[in-house]
Amino acid sequence: MDTYKLPTPFLFCTKLLSYCTPPFFRRTGGGGGGTPLLGRVAMGVAAAAYVLMVLIAAMVAAAVVGVGLVNSWAEQPIYVKESVQFDYSDAHPTALLTFGNGQAVPPGHTVFVTLSLLMPDSDYNRDVGIFQLSAELISAQGGVIARSSYPSMLRFRSWPIRYARTFLMGVPLVFGMTSETQRVTFPALRHREAAYPRTEDIRLTLFPRAGTTALPQFYDAEVVVRSRPPWLKEVVYRWRLTLSVWTSLYVFVMLVMFLVLFLKPVIFPATRGGGKHYEEVEPREEERQVSESLERWQTRRSKRKAALLQASSITCSLQEGSGDSESVCS
Repeated sequence: MDTYKLPTPFLFCTKLLSYCTPPFFRRTGGGGGGTPLLGRVAMGVAAAAYVLMVLIAAMVAAAVVGVGLVNSWAEQPIYVKESVQFDYSDAHPTALLTFGNGQAVPPGHTVFVTLSLLMPDSDYNRDVGIFQLSAELISAQGGVIARSSYPSMLRFRSWPIRYARTFLMGVPLVFGMTSETQRVTFPALRHREAAYPRTEDIRLTLFPRAGTTALPQFYDAEVVVRSRPPWLKEVVYRWRLTLSVWTSLYVFVMLVMFLVLFLKPVIFPATRGGGKHYEEVEPREEERQVSESLERWQTRRSKRKAALLQASSITCSLQEGSGDSESVCS
């Protein structure tokens, strides 16, 4: 007993195309049993379009998988640049920078904290001299993860250099195009982030020189926090576009090999094992038409032979009736 089999995607597409094909393309070219040439061309185009559709779907899937794999492995470095305000109501002014909006440093990254102070080039700051900056990484529980301390001061300029600069830059200084300031930038902290505890805040504290209480004056304080991933993840991040292309290509090749080796009867029924179902669509109809054509040809041939035999028998009877002694029908 024959069991019903679900049609493969290829047979479904070709059958749908055959229904959508105009009647002119489905007509035979000969007297009744010829092969529909344009129909075969349409089916060939349908088969090519179906294979192209399968390859495009595999390419899209490979691109999604390749880009996803590369992005899951690569890690983007953190870069934060914010202005901070020191609380000068304390004896040791403190500023706090909190990580937020998904800017937490991933584990394994090396964190670099840099402080930049825009200080007026005044006699007071030159008299303050060296001052101390302390940087601390604070965890979510309030504990100190890492601490560092660096000294800093204005860059030294002798009085002839200062007077010459003031004389040369007099017009820009008067019109406000430049100012008598110095931007002092120095590294405050370097730390490798661990899985636990995680960094939540950065606390910066200013300390005066030992034996004094004078603190530096500045217009603006800016903190720059950047991280560097591990070298392998950094290479993947820098070459993520190239690696995405190559990974997608490898995934596409493996996917096509999987389709050809394991799903060929379903995806490509026109080859070997899957061709049996496709051959049942048209060849049986063609065999029936050929057999009908042969039967009609044999019928016409037998009719012609019968007509010839009847004509020859009539001729012989007429000759015998005329009294001819010799018969040509013997």
